[in-house]
Amino acid sequence: MKFTLDGREYEDYQLSNEQIVELLEGDHEVTDMGHEFLMKKVYERFKYDLCARKNEGEDNDDVFARFFGNFVNGKCHDKKKVANKMCREHRYLQNEMFKVCLEYIKQLAENCENGWYDPRNQYAAETSKKIIDYFKEIDYPY
Repeated sequence: MKFTLDGREYEDYQLSNEQIVELLEGDHEVTDMGHEFLMKKVYERFKYDLCARKNEGEDNDDVFARFFGNFVNGKCHDKKKVANKMCREHRYLQNEMFKVCLEYIKQLAENCENGWYDPRNQYAAETSKKIIDYFKEIDYPY
């Protein structure tokens, strides 16, 4: 199905989530069938991106990891800005996010020790190993 937004025509699969919301909320000419189609698209994306795939044994932790991977794969344009926003979260949440980050670093270091990396994630694996080795060196109880 095709939709016109800002004078440009888009196939339904080309629309970002923001564009779908704009079409649904804005002053755009969308037929009842188009509106129904877009609402179905919102539901499908919500279900695919934000719901655990129970038939695959997923839980909320799996959903977050998949969502975060998708975010850094195409929607994250400013890592420093994201980090800054994370540092403005509630202090307790900052602590919990840090624990997730630290556990991620530990897992990458372990992968490095086992040789479970390739050139695509070599920097992350090797840098994580250096961080964890430094923690061990200063007798930090990580």
